[in-house]
Order: sequence, then C-alpha cells, then structure tokens
Amino acid sequence: MKVPDIRPRYVFAAVAIALLAPFVAYGFSRMITSGEIPAGVTAAGIDLGGLGEDDALQALLDYEEELRRLPAFFRVADLRIQVEPAEFGLDIDEERAVAAAFAQRPTSGLFSNFAAWWGSWGAVEADIPVRVGYDTEAFDGLLATWELEAIADPAFPGDVVVRNGVAEPEYPRAGVGIDRDVAQTLVLQAVGSLERPEVELPTRDLIPQLTDADVDAAVERANRYLTGAITLVSEDPEFTLEVGEADLERAFFIERDDSVRPPVFEMGYRSAPLTLLVSPFQDELEVEPRDAEFVIEEDDTVTLIPSRTGTLVDMDLIAEALEAAALTGERAGALPFAEGALPLFTTEDALAMGPITKVSEFTTEHSPGQPRVRNIQRFADEVDGAVVFPGEEFSLNGHVGPRTEADGYVPAPTIIGGEIVDTVGGGVSQFATTFYNAVFYGCYEDVTHKPHSFYFTRYPEVNEATINWPEPDLVFRNNSDALVIIKTSYTSTSITVSFFGNNGGKVCTRELGQRFNFRTWKTQFRANPSLDPGEEMRIQSGSDGWTNTVNRIITHPDGTVEIEPFEWTYRPQNEIIEVHPCMIEERELECPIEIPDVIGMTFAQAKAQLEGLGFVVVKGEPVRTGQFLDGLVARQSPQAGRFRDAGTTITLRVGMADPPDE
Repeated sequence: MKVPDIRPRYVFAAVAIALLAPFVAYGFSRMITSGEIPAGVTAAGIDLGGLGEDDALQALLDYEEELRRLPAFFRVADLRIQVEPAEFGLDIDEERAVAAAFAQRPTSGLFSNFAAWWGSWGAVEADIPVRVGYDTEAFDGLLATWELEAIADPAFPGDVVVRNGVAEPEYPRAGVGIDRDVAQTLVLQAVGSLERPEVELPTRDLIPQLTDADVDAAVERANRYLTGAITLVSEDPEFTLEVGEADLERAFFIERDDSVRPPVFEMGYRSAPLTLLVSPFQDELEVEPRDAEFVIEEDDTVTLIPSRTGTLVDMDLIAEALEAAALTGERAGALPFAEGALPLFTTEDALAMGPITKVSEFTTEHSPGQPRVRNIQRFADEVDGAVVFPGEEFSLNGHVGPRTEADGYVPAPTIIGGEIVDTVGGGVSQFATTFYNAVFYGCYEDVTHKPHSFYFTRYPEVNEATINWPEPDLVFRNNSDALVIIKTSYTSTSITVSFFGNNGGKVCTRELGQRFNFRTWKTQFRANPSLDPGEEMRIQSGSDGWTNTVNRIITHPDGTVEIEPFEWTYRPQNEIIEVHPCMIEERELECPIEIPDVIGMTFAQAKAQLEGLGFVVVKGEPVRTGQFLDGLVARQSPQAGRFRDAGTTITLRVGMADPPDE
C-alpha cells in the first residue's frame, strides 16, 4: 500500500501562518486599543499614548495644576514680581486636546492602516498643542497694582468714588504705564509651559482717554442715584415701598469699563442689597392669579371685574424701576412685578362671551314661618352665586350635598313612599321647582329632573321638580357659549331663582296640554292604638291623579322653532284616616268595650250590667258620701267612658251615710 506524502501540506500551512500572523497581530492590537489614544501621541510633552479618555483628561488636569501653581516671574521697571498663575485664573483646554489626540487614530483603508502599523509597530508621532488662557480682567487688576508699586508717575484713567453717600471725582492724569497689548502676549508665552523665565513687561507713556468733563458727568449722574429717597407704589396689591438714601447707597454700584475706547462708567442698583429690604414683604406682594368675574349689582346690571395675572417679586425689575425714578428726578414710580401664574378665566375669555344679562327668573310662593321655609332658604344660600361654564353640567345635589341639622336644616314634611312625613331638609323641593323653571325659561338643557308624585297647587302643573338625597336629583347642562351665574333671593313668603348669562337670544315659552287618564283617590285606614273605637283622625286628604303634557317651545333668533315635549303622570293621593286597629276589618280584632256609668245603681244592678258586658267586678271599701248615695255605687274604677278589653277588672265602691251627730 502506498502512503501519501503529506509534507507539502505542512509546508503550505506553515507559509500561510507566517503570512497571516502580522495581520492577526494587527487585528488584535486594534481590538485591545480601540478605546485608547494611539502610542506616540503627546500633548504639551505629556505622553497620552495608550490612555483612555478619562485617564488622558486627568493627566492634562494634573499638568494644568502644575502650570497654575508654578510661580511666574515678571519685572516692571525695577520691581521684580513673583506670582502664581492661579491668581489670575490660568487654565488650559484639556477636552479639546484629548479630542485632538484621539483624532490621531488612522482612518484610511485596511491595508494602508496595516502598512502604517507595520512600519512603526503601532506608534504615531504627534504632539498636540494645548491652548492656554487666563482671566485678562484679573490680570489687568494685578498690572494696575504693579504700576502703582513700581512706577513713580503712573497714569490714572480717572474714576468716581462714593464717600458718605456722595459721589466725588478722581480726575484722570497722564503718566507711565504698562503696555497692556504687549504684556498680554508676553504673559501667554511665560505661563504656557513649565519653563518660567523672568519676563520684563514694557512700559510706555499713557494719555488717559477720559477727560475731567467725562468724570464730572459721571459724578453728576451718580449723585442722581444717591440723593433723595425713592417711593415705588403698587395699587394691586396695595403696597408702598420706601427706599431711603442709606438703602440706595448700599445697592448703588459704579464701575469703569475699560474694554471700550474711550472707557465708560457703568452704574445702577444691584438687586441683592434690595432683597434684604423687600423680602420681609414678599408674601404680601406675591399674589395668586385672579379670574375675571361678573358681579351682579342690586339693579341686576352686570359688572365685569377684570382678571389679573399672578404677581412675583423680581428684584431686577425693582432695581430698574428705582433707576428710572432716580434719573427722571421724580423720585417716584410704579412698583413692578414679574408675571406669575395666568388666570384660568381671563378678561378676554369673559368678553368673548358677549353681554351677560338676566336670561330667566322664576318665583314660587309659600306660607311664612313654617320649618320648610328655613330649609328652602338655607338651600338657596348654598346655591347662590354658583357659576356654570359652557358645556358643564350642574347638579343641585352635587353642589349642596346632604342636608343635615349640623348644616342648618330642620325636620319638615317630605313625600316618602307615597306619604308625607317629616325628614331633615324637607320642603327643599320647592327650591328645586323654582330652579327648574329658571332652567326651563332660560332655554338651557334639562339633563334630569323628576316632578312630584302628587300634584301641589302651589307649583305650575308638570313644570316642577322634586329633590331628595341622594336621589332624585336635578341636573342641567349649560348648552350656551357663555357662563351661567345663578342668583337666589327670598322673602318670608317667596323664593326666586335668576339665571344670568347669554343664551344666544333664544326665547322659551310653555304650552300646557289637557289632563287625561284620570285616577280617583281612595280612603286608606291606618291603625292607631291610641284612638278609641269609632274615633277617626284624618292624616292626609285625598286628591285625584292624572296625566298631562307640557311643550317647551324654543324660538331661535332666526325665527326657527324647536319643540321639546314632556309628559308626567301624577299619582292619586289617597285619603289617610287613622282608627283603632279593631276598626280595620282585615285585622279581625275584638274592639275594646266602653265602660258604662253605673254610679247611683245598687251594687247588684251595677255588677249585673258590667258582668253582662264581659268585665270582672270586685267590691271595694265603702266611701262616705252622705245620705245621697247611701247604699248605692258611689265610685267606679276605671271610670265610665273608657274603653277596656273584656275581662278587665272594674272596682266598685258603695256609698255610706255619715254617722249621726252625737
């Protein structure tokens, strides 16, 4: 058997591995360094190669701290000065530098990147410049100090100072000063690396750009800020803010702005010192927004009270108002506020509803002084002033809630189960009827209402409503484009409900039909054990029942007519008479027996009569009665005329003549 020669295969595999190994190494290198800055990349000499973003940022922050803390040396004239750059806010842009370092990663094709990697074994030669900056304003302040210390005749640009509440001039003068433009370039060179050679800052003759007249004008303006108290007044909310001269001086500032040519004086009031003056009154000054409101006057005219946006104290606005008052010379002005929360119902919303007037009104009458009148008036008080916005439903029960004695209601007649009984809050159905008719004639949408079970002559037939807690309820919907304001009023004999709004000019009238489907009332006997047999007590009079209809005729402004029919059936109200239970046939009870009068009879006669009726007779002790009833029944107990059941014991006492005088 011939064995195949496998040596060529080994040779081919070895060659392939040798060729692929660099690519595998390159791929592995790229994989493990994907989140790192390439090797060989530095920034300001700091090696960032192989570092991730956080580590690279930290390395540059450490470098920045060295730059800030390493002293820099300057010479002005004969004065040698040592200062840490941190004093004038030196910093570097480390984030920009790190982003530039990551940008050094190759982004060309695979083979080009591989060739670059192979040629340098993954290293990239690049030094990223680091941008250095400092606070020029802080450094200018140091320069000004050095000028005063090092230069015999320094230039002075001119200034305004406040002493004891009065602004005074400090006039400009020519002299020698540090050449600022050249100094800035030299400073950047000096602090941009860790090598800190001494730098001489050049000087030159300086001519101030401000004149004495410029300073005098600034003094005059500054004293207008400082002289005389200022009063700011607010009408809504009512408040007066008095800011005296001492407070104005504490808040006043004046600064020379050298960044422009020629320099200018900036002045005004800082808000922070004013905060101490105003903050004790902040709760009083900051108010919630107020909705627009329609107020109904005594003559039924309607007045619109405008809405108001909520107010917030804004010290910057107050500082501006003080400045305006100071510069006009009036030393007075309006106390300003920042805009707070907006009202839910604005003046514009109210005006968009058109004119608000009385749309409907209805009155019902009642007898004075009854308990139900107190309930009606209490209910009216709780509804008075209610507002129903367009599209909203209004529920009487939902608005008023349950009627309780704690809330001022008293027991009064109510229809319960077809009978009139006393309940707390009884009688408020008269308010419901009055309210319903205001809805009806106002042409508003009737969502739900229920007339009384029985007809009461004090209400318009069918056009009436009952109410109880929690049912039945009365609910209407405001189907107009304007709000509805509900007003109630009453006298000792009447209750009135008025609707104010704008129903678009609709007019509603009532068309009552003819009664039909009559049903006659019946007499209902009810047991009352406290009554004697044959005695009657009328509790409720009877009245017939019937069915009737009402059409609500809605006439629109364009003359079109809409008819809404409603039908209601009144139940007959039975006459209720209370009698002794034995008088009600279905009870099948024996009636009590009326005790006859047996006074004046002999005991035998009386006993025979009483026992004949079913009573038990016993003889009691005789009583002295004189000659008139001697030997006859003089007392009986129970007395005659009372009703008692058979078997009741009757005690008889016979009279006895008085003994003769001795």
